Amino acid sequence: MKAGALVWSTSLMIGAALACATAVAQAQQGSGAKAGTAVDSAAFERGRRLYDANCVACHQAGGAGTPPNLPALAGNDRLKDLDLIVRAIRLGQRGMLAFPKLTANEIAALATYIRNAWGKKFGAVAADQVATILAGLATPTGKKASVWSGVYTADQNKRGEELHSAACATCHGPRLNGAGQPEMPPSPAIARAPSLRKWGGQTVAALLVYVREKMPPDSPGTLTDQQSIDSIAHMFAVSGMPAGDKELPLDPNALANIVIEAQPK
Repeated sequence: MKAGALVWSTSLMIGAALACATAVAQAQQGSGAKAGTAVDSAAFERGRRLYDANCVACHQAGGAGTPPNLPALAGNDRLKDLDLIVRAIRLGQRGMLAFPKLTANEIAALATYIRNAWGKKFGAVAADQVATILAGLATPTGKKASVWSGVYTADQNKRGEELHSAACATCHGPRLNGAGQPEMPPSPAIARAPSLRKWGGQTVAALLVYVREKMPPDSPGTLTDQQSIDSIAHMFAVSGMPAGDKELPLDPNALANIVIEAQPK
């Protein structure tokens, strides 16, 4: 090969490599992932506080999660995908709670923390990146049902009532109002207005994961799936929600379409 031809060929290869690298970088920026962006210590600390306030109960202090329902964040390479993080925080997914009230600034701080904690270095996240992703989020598809539309049966409530008397009343009280036995520490109400305000806007799928993974506090994870969903049916019954002709199912996709509301619309 002549020298001129060799130079021309080499130039083409270098140009193609540069073009490819540019395309990859642009694609990363388009998906909201600016890998390697310096992490501001104040933003990281703010994200840690948000994580402790909103996420640590399920995803654990060390990011270990409670797989398979709540995956580990530590060592999770999927956290490179900022779109995935923002969508999950804003809309929730299956058993994960949604956080519709967090601002773009708060989500950016939280994402910065989970993308760079536990040995990861996926880069900082800016509020404008989050705002762009939020603007493009579509409303989740699927017909939504309210917990006030008869989503459990009388028989399911009866099973849940029996379980509550045996396993839950000591802490949460026989009326589910948090007035447990005198020797027990204070426990939250799990029915009526206080509980419904706390869980308003969330799905039954998220509530099921919480009950199954966190209750009872002295022996979490010991309730079966059926016991957990039956206990939720009893919570709804005590809250005044009407029974229907179909039980609350165990299908997470079906439960993700049942929304907890403080009062009927």
